[in-house]
Amino acid sequence: MENNNDGKNRNQDMSDKNFKNFFFLITFGICLLVALLNLKYLVGYLGLFVNIITPVLIGLGVAFILNIPMSFIETHFLGFMNRFKNKARRFKSKKNRDINKGKRMIAITLTFIFVIGILAGLITFVIPQVSESIDTLMIKLPGYVDSFNSLVDDVLAFFNLPETLWSDITIEWDTLMEQFGSLLLSSVPEIFNATKNITVGFFNVIMGIVISIYLLADKENLLALKDKLIYAYVRKDRADFIQDVSTTANHVFHGFIAGQITEAFILGFLCTVGLAILQIPYALLIGVLVGMTSVIPVFGAFLGAVPSGFILLVVNPIYCLIFVVYIIALQQFESNVIYPRVVGGSIGLSGLWVLVGMIIGGSLFGFMGIILGIPSFAVFYAVFRKITNERIEKMTAEQEELA
Repeated sequence: MENNNDGKNRNQDMSDKNFKNFFFLITFGICLLVALLNLKYLVGYLGLFVNIITPVLIGLGVAFILNIPMSFIETHFLGFMNRFKNKARRFKSKKNRDINKGKRMIAITLTFIFVIGILAGLITFVIPQVSESIDTLMIKLPGYVDSFNSLVDDVLAFFNLPETLWSDITIEWDTLMEQFGSLLLSSVPEIFNATKNITVGFFNVIMGIVISIYLLADKENLLALKDKLIYAYVRKDRADFIQDVSTTANHVFHGFIAGQITEAFILGFLCTVGLAILQIPYALLIGVLVGMTSVIPVFGAFLGAVPSGFILLVVNPIYCLIFVVYIIALQQFESNVIYPRVVGGSIGLSGLWVLVGMIIGGSLFGFMGIILGIPSFAVFYAVFRKITNERIEKMTAEQEELA
């Protein structure tokens, strides 16, 4: 009798479970259909929501980046304060919390002083030099253009090419400039909108910096709250999986961002020093341009080299040739020595998957997708590889048990 009751209870439980599953699938299907039918309005509301939380997103991004130098400062420069914490543990816990807060505020202050110091150094030393180089280039550009035209005429005469070839190219160029000017005049409303967007963006950045300070100051409590919410509302095995993914993402993104910035600085410095040694004009301007574009993974240095090479081509084709040879050699050194040591260890991707991550990220999210697509794909690759290995190990163990 009891067995019959147990069987009925199990059947009832299975029926209830199946009903819940079917009800969930039907509800999900209806919601998905309604969302697809109203996709235009859904995208509009989503854009409005993103605009509202933009300062928070900026704050999260700033806090994530500044946490790298802040953690370094806490570990290597403020480590002596741990002795005061150990003494405070013997007495009152409140005193220990005060020491933790004091250490964190000192670290945040030193981090912002460090960042502001770098910006001040750029404004004080680098930007004036770059501005002076640009002014000099603008003053001498007409003479460079005349010399370049004379060189082109000599080349045309040497190869017995028609003299009207360069004239036709010049006429087409002038026509293109006229069309560009008319396009610029017709885009005044867009310029106004861009100015408005810059103003709103500036306000969002200020609010994001303020939010980042609060996030950095209370990051342990926020992370603990995140863990508590995950384990409170998500099944334990899935919560453990989310925690593993979060740990992997944090490691990969921290290593990638820190490494990419370091690599860009090294590459810009080596470019400037090398061109100065080779006595190439506008070395600092070109070095800054190459360094800034090197934040873009893999192809960044070449993107900065294109306008730099064009400038040197107008100044003197020999300078351009020397620069092209040097930047190719520097890019090879960067790809084989700097990138694997500074960035490659934190990514763990081969060249093919790096390109795939850049293409997918750039197609979906534009410029930021190009930069963040690589670490995002690295996280996906690491998680997928771990799941695959675990499934293979489980299948192997089951086959061994059956054998």
